[in-house]
Amino acid sequence: MMTTTPPTAPVPLRAGARLALALAREEMMQEYHRWETDPATVVGFGARWPVSWEVFSARFRSSHTSDHYQLFEVITAPGGTPVGTTALSVDQSVNSAEFTLVIAPEQRGRGYAAEATALTLEWAFTIASLDSVWLEVPAPHTPAVNAYLKAGLRPAGRLRSAALWHGERVDKLLFDCVPDDLAEKR
Repeated sequence: MMTTTPPTAPVPLRAGARLALALAREEMMQEYHRWETDPATVVGFGARWPVSWEVFSARFRSSHTSDHYQLFEVITAPGGTPVGTTALSVDQSVNSAEFTLVIAPEQRGRGYAAEATALTLEWAFTIASLDSVWLEVPAPHTPAVNAYLKAGLRPAGRLRSAALWHGERVDKLLFDCVPDDLAEKR
């Protein structure tokens, strides 16, 4: 007789107006992978290829929550519908983290990116006690740039011709945020 384990409900950790951060769940791995391998996501990361299932699942199982990496599921609040993921990849030597964001293809265009980013920044500074959070994004990715600015990140630099965007070489923009930036935003 075969039994199946019922899916676990997401556990909200930090709630905003419309969204909440939750713990990443193993049973959601296939959805996370689908979101990350969507062609628009691949382009948004400035990448050439999607990550294979084998690489993705190995990375998830080995590091989705550790001292150096935290993956959050972004869910609606209330309701708990998964709409994306955010991650903080921490460099302990300088107490900073690289931020990444993936919004599910069917959930894009609803303004979720800015709120998901803001919630993750709040976690990074008030819970994880990080000193700074940074990210990089292809310059033509204006929806992402606007969301990051709205969330409180600030421009920190530009790497010329350092990313790909629909087959073309483009600049990569760097953004960062420190706790005082969020205090000024309030």
